Amino acid sequence: MLSGLMFCLSFIGLLSVAHADSINYQTFKYGTSTTSMADGYYVKPAQITVSGDKYVITMTIRTANDLTAWPVVVNSIDGQAPQNVSKTRSGSSYDYSYSFMESDLNKVISSNISINVPGVYTATHNISFKFDTSNLPSKSGGNSQTESTTAVGTNDPSLNTKLKKLTSQASSQSKAASKKESQLAVSISQQNIATAKQNRYNAALFYYVLVIGLVGLVILIGSVGYFIWRGKYHPRH
Repeated sequence: MLSGLMFCLSFIGLLSVAHADSINYQTFKYGTSTTSMADGYYVKPAQITVSGDKYVITMTIRTANDLTAWPVVVNSIDGQAPQNVSKTRSGSSYDYSYSFMESDLNKVISSNISINVPGVYTATHNISFKFDTSNLPSKSGGNSQTESTTAVGTNDPSLNTKLKKLTSQASSQSKAASKKESQLAVSISQQNIATAKQNRYNAALFYYVLVIGLVGLVILIGSVGYFIWRGKYHPRH
């Protein structure tokens, strides 16, 4: 009887725990409506639950094992540090999951991420998320849950400084990339000019050689004709 009572209590407890709904979203380049290169890393849909008057969104970044272990990490999301960060192995992929809290999902949510594939690509990027709010769970009712006590970084006094530094790094990397592209364009232009100049020189040289060859041929033909004529009309005695 006691075991039956415990089973009932456990069953009731499970019913009272909030279940996670799903929410779709898009990943854009920061401040644009252009799909970000990071979009392919994000698992869709995300998971969403309710905590008081806020939504708790859990997102997962999935990367292939040939990119090394967890090459993409989240530095900030909506001005806060990511919560409940977990790193797991999923078959031949690496999953990086994290949560954040937000009361208004109609706005664009910005995030700062770092990508580090040693020897291939290392950079910090700002990206934006737009969530589909057509079927959000209700904030009222029994499906709310208390905020996790394992949240990290939400009250970090140095977070704003870190975010400014990361944003500055992303801006610097963008400027550096633009500078490299400009230098490359100048280099290609200079190479094209040098190639065109060499082609003109080669064409002129070919023309001069052709003219000299024709003149030499004319002289040779004239000389042969002269000796034939002389031998015919002025034979030696």
